[in-house]
This record gives sequence, structure tokens and C-alpha cells, in this order.
Amino acid sequence: MMAWAASDAARQALLSYLFAFLFLCGLSVGSLALMMVHVLTGGAWGHLIRPYLLAAARVLPLLAILCLPLLIGASLLLPVQTWYLNPTFFRLRAVAYFGLWLLLLAILQRRLGAADRLPRVAAPGLIIYAVTATLAAVDWAMSLLPHWHSTVLGLMVACGWTLSAAALATLCAACSSVTRGTSPDLFKDLGNLLLVLVLIWAYLAFMQYLTIWIADLPAETAWYIPRTLTSWRVVAWFLITFHFLIPFAVLLSRHAKEQRRVLAGVAALLLIAHLVDALWLVVPDIRSAGLALRWTDLAAPIGLGALWLLVFLGRLRGMEGAYG
Repeated sequence: MMAWAASDAARQALLSYLFAFLFLCGLSVGSLALMMVHVLTGGAWGHLIRPYLLAAARVLPLLAILCLPLLIGASLLLPVQTWYLNPTFFRLRAVAYFGLWLLLLAILQRRLGAADRLPRVAAPGLIIYAVTATLAAVDWAMSLLPHWHSTVLGLMVACGWTLSAAALATLCAACSSVTRGTSPDLFKDLGNLLLVLVLIWAYLAFMQYLTIWIADLPAETAWYIPRTLTSWRVVAWFLITFHFLIPFAVLLSRHAKEQRRVLAGVAALLLIAHLVDALWLVVPDIRSAGLALRWTDLAAPIGLGALWLLVFLGRLRGMEGAYG
């Protein structure tokens, strides 16, 4: 009995670690993707937030190290199957994801001064991001319920990662003294970027739910049953309200998007909502009886988040001095 209790405690702690890691991974990998988007689309908004995107992306080596507990404890969370969810293959894929992300980061950093060569990296880089983020979402979220599958979840996670990165960079830019005097039009552009990403995320989430609801197949509804028919539904309504409705309503206003304080508030709200979304994606698969939070659900994001923030600020130091 004591051995079982210890094993369950370790499993629950690793579950908390997983959702916190998933959130922080999105901040760094999403920043990498957003830099590549700006390379292809252009616009002054990208130059405004580039220092923050680059600093966040440069935390990737730390996240590669923080992934080790998940790789070591994979057997505690992963329902072992014959080939794809085999722990060894699971670990190899995680190494491949971080290897590709770190390679993209290294190439982008080396070519930042050669604007004409960047699109050659950014175009295939975004394809690599879409594929690796989708597969990572399958491994780190969908695999907890291996008999359930969705062709949308991976794209939804990839979009959510980009949204959280944009929210972080917007929050930093709106609160920084370095950007005082910046044209309100640039903040309006950032608000438009957040609005587009919020709409894409909400569309993907709704279409996944609608498709599964229409089909009404037990193998597909298994993911939504604990999330909508138990007390976890409170979290679902929280996400609908704070990850979509309120940001959408505020960001429709041009005046609101030009106000730094309002935009900073929306960005902060989106970051909090995205952390809750990471919890909602991961935890109900194991705690399916209803909303049941553990102390580790608070300790993991605070501990890992503080470590991520410390490295982020260290990477950012000196970059704002070269702003402009």
C-alpha cells in the first residue's frame, strides 16, 4: 500500500510538472515561430518585440534540460504501447524536437544581420515548427489517453504556443520604459496580431468539439467526458470566457489596442488563461473524476516559471539597451 501511494504521488507530481513544462515550452518555441513569421511578413511590429522574442527563444537550452524528468519518468504517465508510445521511441522523439528547435534558433541568430537570407530559413523553419509542435502535442498531451485521437489538437497547441509568445512579448513591450514614445499604431498592430491568434485558437478548439459532438463516437468523446460532465467544466467555461470572449471583445476596439495599459492587461490575461489551458489539456486525463487540484499544481508552475523567468531576464539584459 505504501509503495502504491508513493508511486501515485510521484505520478501526480510528474503530471503537474508536465503541464507547467508544456506552458513554458510554448513561450520559447512559440517565440521562435513568431520570429519566423515576422521574417516572412515584415512589419515594424516585429522589430518592436524582437528583443523579447529572441530572449524567450534563448531559454530553449534550459527547457531541454528541464525535459529530462519527463523522459526519465515517462513510464509513470505513458500508457505503453508496442511502438509509437514505447518509452524509448518517446524519448528519442523529444530529443529530436529540441534538436531541431535549437538548430533553428542557432541559424536565425547567426543570420539576423543578413535580412535577404532569413526567408530561406524561416519558410522551411515554420514547416518544421508546425510538424514538431503537432507531434510534441501528441506526445506530451494526447498520449495520456492513447485510444483517443484528434487531427486538430496538435494545431491547436501550436497556435496556442504562438499566442502565448505573442502575449508575453506584447506585455513586455507595453510595460517597458524603452518603448515609451512608440507610435500607438505599432501597439494597434500587436493588438491585431493577438486578435487573429485568439480567433484561430478559438476556431480550432470549437471545430474539434463540434466534430466530436456530431460524430458522438465513444472513442472520440472519451477526451471530453471528464472535461464537460464533471466539475472540470468550470475550467472549460473559464477558458471560453478568459481565453476567448473577453480578449476578443476588448481587441475589437481600435482605441483599446492603442492603449498600452489595456493591451498589457489583455496580454497578461491571455498568459494566465493559457497556463490554465495547459492544465486543462493534461490533468483531466489522469484525474478524470473531477476537478481535484494538488499542491504540486501550484508549486510546479511557480518553481519552473521562476527559473524560466530568471533565465529570460538574463538573456534580455543588455538587449533593450540596443533597442531600435
